[in-house]
Amino acid sequence: MMADFNLLHYPTLDRQQRLQRQWRMLGMGAGLGAALAGSVLTAWSWQIDSLRDQTRVLQSQLAEHKRLDKERQQRLAKNQEVQKISAQLVQLQVHQEAWRLLHSGLMEVAPGDGLRLQRLQVEAGRIDLQGHAPQAQAIAHVAQRLSERWGLSLSLQSLEAHPAGEGAQSVSFAWHASWAALADGAVPVIVGKP
Repeated sequence: MMADFNLLHYPTLDRQQRLQRQWRMLGMGAGLGAALAGSVLTAWSWQIDSLRDQTRVLQSQLAEHKRLDKERQQRLAKNQEVQKISAQLVQLQVHQEAWRLLHSGLMEVAPGDGLRLQRLQVEAGRIDLQGHAPQAQAIAHVAQRLSERWGLSLSLQSLEAHPAGEGAQSVSFAWHASWAALADGAVPVIVGKP
């Protein structure tokens, strides 16, 4: 008779229970989805933090490499400048030694035979000497001694005899030589008596 009518399975109650189950399942699904999304976002956040840390480390390494490269370039430029100055100093020493030899030779050898130098010109490694001597033999003797001392040959450019007073005679001469150590590209050096 009333077997179909059961208060425990009333259609409205059944609908309410089904609706409650759906809401519970929806809530559990939303909670599970939120938990899953939260864990994914947390993992991404950790990865982003890790990538930021790696980026900072790489940027600091790059800055250090740039600083070291700049220092290396500065050292290289300084070394090149030092080498350039060192080469100039070596050239200057050679030039100074040549001038010392020239001066000492002229001061020690020439006066002994009565030679008087009137003019010395040095231009681009070429030496021109002009002066007077009491006799022609003294000129040849001094030229030979200076050539041996300097390690180069003096060539006689001109020789003129001048009569002096009371039977004495003097001889004017001009010598020429090439001395590469005196070539420095500077302006000509002229030393002479007025």
